[in-house]
Amino acid sequence: MRKRVWIYPLLLVLLLSIGGCSSAKNQQQPEPSAAKKETVTVDVGALRGATAMGMIKMIAEKPSLGQGVEARYAIEQSPDVLSSKLLSGEMELASIPTNMAANLYNKGVPYQLAAMNTWGVMYVVSNGAAVDKWADLKGQSIRAVSRGASSDVVFRYLLSQNGIDPDKDVNLSYSPAPVELAQLVMAGKTSLACLPEPWVSVVLSKNPQAKVVLDLQQEWIRILGNDMPFAQTCLVVNRDFAARHPEVVQTFLKEYSHSINWVNKNPAAAADLIKENDIGIPAEVAQSAIPRCNLRYMSSRQARPAVEKYLQVLMEFSPETIGGKMPDGNFFY
Repeated sequence: MRKRVWIYPLLLVLLLSIGGCSSAKNQQQPEPSAAKKETVTVDVGALRGATAMGMIKMIAEKPSLGQGVEARYAIEQSPDVLSSKLLSGEMELASIPTNMAANLYNKGVPYQLAAMNTWGVMYVVSNGAAVDKWADLKGQSIRAVSRGASSDVVFRYLLSQNGIDPDKDVNLSYSPAPVELAQLVMAGKTSLACLPEPWVSVVLSKNPQAKVVLDLQQEWIRILGNDMPFAQTCLVVNRDFAARHPEVVQTFLKEYSHSINWVNKNPAAAADLIKENDIGIPAEVAQSAIPRCNLRYMSSRQARPAVEKYLQVLMEFSPETIGGKMPDGNFFY
């Protein structure tokens, strides 16, 4: 009897202890709805200069791309650095030259053209040379950037379409980079140059004798038609990322379209953001350059005919600029 007397209190203590542990355990377990969601990181790249201009509102304000989505923007100085990051899959989205996009795709790098953003930034600038029309270039000495680059191919194509043999009828010489060619024009050491924005605006701001005499974009449209603009720069998206997170990509594209429209409507405010975010263009130059950068958002579906025409010209004149062949239909997102 005495044994039973002390056993009953002991059982009661054990039962209370077990109940308390169970209650504590239940309190520590989070509700399924409170479980932490996966964070989606979106790395976005662009080249310093005109390529990044249309994205500047997004870079500065970092709009939401959805719950649990973190966007990180990187502005690269060198095309080689950005290309390397794309080759290694470090970027989910990037604004790059359209021929670079085709080249990467033809190498098997899983990026697709998601949208067009820039429809040509190329101009012929005169520093005292008497040029009013394309025919006036015949017999002239003209300096351009990087022989064989896509911009050089387009310039040669337009010369040939105007009855000017680029190898016989003009004296073409080259500078390795736009900054070096701009310096020559500003110093008065070359009378004609084929330059991209924003370097055109840099030259015009420093040399009062310099002026834009020919617009390569207008000539391209004159030859090929209004529905075939010069598809120079695009936005690419990683194919695997787009398949996993289509809603994030669609939100990005919507915000990107808004950013480009805002830049065009607010060049002064956009120029301030460009200066603050160090994309390599002074504010006063950026404000002048924006109207000549032909920034306009267009979906890959709408832009496809113009993109294919541009790549066909490059393929005809310099196949290596797009990887030796035309990309197939899966190139377009």
